[in-house]
Parts: sequence; C-alpha cells; structure tokens
Amino acid sequence: MMIYFDHVATTPMSSEALDAYREVAEHFYANSESLHQAGNAAGQLVQESKDKISRLLKIPSEGLIFTSGGTESNQLGIRCLAAGTQKKEILVSPLEHSSVYQILDYLATNSGYRIKFLPVDSKGHVTPTILKQALSDQTGLIVIQAVNAITGIVQDIQALNKVAQTAHLPLFVDAVQGLAKVPLNLSDLAGFSASAHKFNGPKSCGLLYLSPQVLTQAPYPYVFQQNGFLPGTLAVPEIVSATVAFENAWQAMTENLTYVGQLKKQLLAALAPTIHPVASWAEYPGICGLILPRTPGQSAATEMGQQGFCFSTVSACSIKDPRPDRTLTALKLTNEQINRYIRISFGPSNQAKEVETFAAALNRNYG
Repeated sequence: MMIYFDHVATTPMSSEALDAYREVAEHFYANSESLHQAGNAAGQLVQESKDKISRLLKIPSEGLIFTSGGTESNQLGIRCLAAGTQKKEILVSPLEHSSVYQILDYLATNSGYRIKFLPVDSKGHVTPTILKQALSDQTGLIVIQAVNAITGIVQDIQALNKVAQTAHLPLFVDAVQGLAKVPLNLSDLAGFSASAHKFNGPKSCGLLYLSPQVLTQAPYPYVFQQNGFLPGTLAVPEIVSATVAFENAWQAMTENLTYVGQLKKQLLAALAPTIHPVASWAEYPGICGLILPRTPGQSAATEMGQQGFCFSTVSACSIKDPRPDRTLTALKLTNEQINRYIRISFGPSNQAKEVETFAAALNRNYG
C-alpha cells in the first residue's frame, strides 16, 4: 500500500505528458538550434510550446525562458531584474522558497544589495498597505510568492502588483506552487517562475518569464541561446511534455481546486482534537498543515512512511536546513511547535478512502 500526500514536493507525470515525452524524444532528438531540417523541426516544437503557454497566460512569448526548474527560474529571474536597476534595496516576503533567500543572500554578500523583509498580517498576507509603507526611494525590486508551499496561503498578487506599478517598480513572483492550481493573473508582472513537475509534468523543466518591457541584465556574456539569458541545449522532450501537462492542468484547474478542497475538509473533520491545523484559512486547500500533540514531524513522516504513507514536514528543498522554517516563524509558531509540524498535500489523483485511512492511522499513532 502507498498513499501519496506529498504533491507539493512533486507530482506524478500524467499519461499525456509521458506520451508526449516519448514521442518527442524518439522522433525529434535533434538540437533545436541546428540549421538542418531535423533541427528546424525540433525548434518549431519549442516555439509552438512557447506560443501555447503565452496564449493561456496572456504574455508575450519572447519573454519566456525554459530552465531546469523552479530554483533556477527564481534565482535567474531575481538576479536579472536586480541587475536591471541601480537601486540596491530588495523587498521580500518572509514566506518564500529557500531558493529565493539563497540568491538574495548571494546578492547581499557579493553585490551590496540590502534585503528588507516585509511584515505580514495575522493571516500571513502581505497587504497592499504593508507593501506601500515598506517602499523607499532606494527600493529597486519586490519579490513575493504567489502560493506558500508550507501552508497554502495565497497572496493577492494582482493588488500587490498595482502598488508596484504605481511606484514604477518590478515585482517578481514565485508561482511554482500556484500556476495551474489557483487562478492567477500573471500577465502584467515583471517576472515569474514555474516548474513542470508541480503540475504533473517532467522534472528538470522550469519556466521563467521576464517581461520584455522591464529592464533586466543577463548574467552571462556572449550567450545567444534564449535571448541571451541562459546557455545550454534545450531539452525539447521535456519542454513539449511540460506544455501538454500545463494545458491539461490549466483546463482542469477549477475542478481540481474544488476536489482537493473537499479532501482537506474531510481530513480536518476526521482528525483527533489534539491534532491542530495551521493556517486553516489558507486559500489553496491542496495543502493542509498540522501540529502533532507530542511527536516531532520528521519522526512521524519517517515512521508512517515505512507504512506506505507519503507526506512531508517542510519544503523538500530545505528539509536538511536545521534552522526553523521562515514561514512558520512568520506565523508566530514557536520552535517547539515547528518541530511537531507536518504537511499533507493533495492532488486530483487522491481518493476520499485514502484520506479516511490516513486520518485513522494518524489519530491512532499520534492523536
């Protein structure tokens, strides 16, 4: 038996995405930059993928860059936007993915940037008022995640972007956990990131958008692939497969959002009263954070993992970091509570029976 409740960490590839990958890998293996017929055919598939994505998101296709995943998209996007201004202050929320903090630490240490953390309200939101009050004449870039991977808290990106645009400042959004899962208007942003394996596409295929209307500076000299932003041979099978997965997830988004919401309600109703939900108000219901009454979260994840239950504690990218999770700290949880935190994340492939089985086991072992 295996019950998989770790869809935030990664999702299984859909059958359509797998079929597309096999087809392209077998028949369109040429380098998409090559000038011969086979190369042109592969390059055409890349352009068609860009056109499909840009049409759905209402963004210009020339702003799209294919990367190795969400981490590279975040770090390349932030680096390029930061270099596009002479101002050295970057505003960032305290609910970001570790990859965002890594590149910000690098910019602060090596390039003299000042990183200013935005406060959040009692529900974990950066409000337009909070953002307005934090702006200064030295602010050059704003970085705010769309959907938090630990709690499911969703920021009002459209309202925050209005503040940024009024101040003539670029807003970069980590949309890795939000794209094709919750409705997001990303069309007027300076930039955003996404990753295919979060919506049933392949791993090692990310998406970065940098608006052609915003000043950026590419980090690599004499690079001509992808408008000069990223060197390397494009992984055409991954790109086509990711596009298929994205189209399918986009079309099913409303239905999937309702369905995972039903699963979360079922789980919360079935839990023992000693197991406490965290951020139960979070707008994206595919994530359910819980605090166990006594047991460390990592111990529970390991013990129940041996029984076939797959769930997590914090982000898989930061699970080895000994420091308390920034998101949970920002929500005023104590270090001792954070130690007992577990994260359940649902996908459309999960079943109500699985929730029932999991809740019974969790209550029996730790309730």
